[in-house]
Amino acid sequence: MASMSRPENPFYTIIQIPDEYFCDRGKETDEIIRLIQNGNNVVLKAQRRIGKSSLIQHIFNQEPIKSGYNTLYVDIFGTKNLDDFHIAFQNKLLNAPFAKAAKIKKNFAMLAKGLNVSLGEYNPVTGSISLPSIGSTPSQLPKIPMEELFDFLENTRKPNLVVFDEFQQIQYYPERMAAILRSFTQRMNNTKFIFSGSSNHMLTVMFQMANQPFYKSAEPFEIYPLSRETYSQFCSRIFTEYEKEITDDAVTFLYYLFSGETAPMQETMNHVFRKVQSHQKADINSIKDAVNELLDARDTSFREILNRIEREKTRNTLFCIAAMGVADSLTSSQVMKDYHLDNASSVQKALLNLQDENSPLIKKIAKGTYVIDDRLFELWIAREGNYLNIKYATAETRFRRQNELENPVFRPIGPKE
Repeated sequence: MASMSRPENPFYTIIQIPDEYFCDRGKETDEIIRLIQNGNNVVLKAQRRIGKSSLIQHIFNQEPIKSGYNTLYVDIFGTKNLDDFHIAFQNKLLNAPFAKAAKIKKNFAMLAKGLNVSLGEYNPVTGSISLPSIGSTPSQLPKIPMEELFDFLENTRKPNLVVFDEFQQIQYYPERMAAILRSFTQRMNNTKFIFSGSSNHMLTVMFQMANQPFYKSAEPFEIYPLSRETYSQFCSRIFTEYEKEITDDAVTFLYYLFSGETAPMQETMNHVFRKVQSHQKADINSIKDAVNELLDARDTSFREILNRIEREKTRNTLFCIAAMGVADSLTSSQVMKDYHLDNASSVQKALLNLQDENSPLIKKIAKGTYVIDDRLFELWIAREGNYLNIKYATAETRFRRQNELENPVFRPIGPKE
């Protein structure tokens, strides 16, 4: 989909990106579209911040999907129970372009009137519905029965493609949500689903374990970080198009610094591009300046995160992981001595707290090995501790070690000759 005019800054930091400024993913796009057209549901797995949601919007923009399907994107990351899910799904469906002036909207208006509530409004002229956000006493909101929402999709003239993003969130609901949803989705012929999420382990359990409701109900598809070469070529092309330059060393440094995560790389490059004038060249120092701007912008929120950690022992464990980069042997006497940790028991407790399911600050990448989940947060801690330059100097080493641990090579033993 071509943009109307050339953007001022082509390094987009939003989910919806014009095709000409969307970096690669051609193979992944074609394969997912092929799966959908062949009648499959898809489980789309990807770690956070590598462009999963942008890829979904990119797929929506491709002609086979754009012309052949009604599309619906429902982000359920902030939902906590069945009521939250119901309202999120209903809100998105009622406001979808393909549902405009449909009978289902009139049903909602009648339902809201019958309940004598003013929590939702239907505008018969524009066909729009306004609903409160998630968390606004959802139990009191007028709700069209879930079965009717799915029945509406089943009876649309065009087939539908529905995406539930951060789908692993339903595993935290008090209700048996997977079984409830499966009872609806398994009978849908006119709608295909993409169940997208950032927890590889949880999605694998949900869709590949025989005792789970969604067992083998969708084709697994995993996306990985863009290659360094691909992102470097993309940046070079964009800079050249705008009569600017950027060194390959600068993009390589950026790639290693953020371990290939698209979101922080794009955000950094957005700042770099804005600062570099026409016929000028960006270098590694340009990247460092942009990173400092990002850290300044997040200073208050990062301090608030630390303020919410009440136990000093937990904060010290977090600081230790940030300093080590890829942290292992955290309960060894040497590590506890070097980083002023208390004892093995307090470290283990801190690790559990820092991996809180609602707002994890660290993630486990291998047995006994942890990293800070948000690389910018790690760099901010380093700046506060006056060792940010060490992080810059060791970026490639850290990247390669983390990559080896997250993508181990297994060599099965063959039969004896």
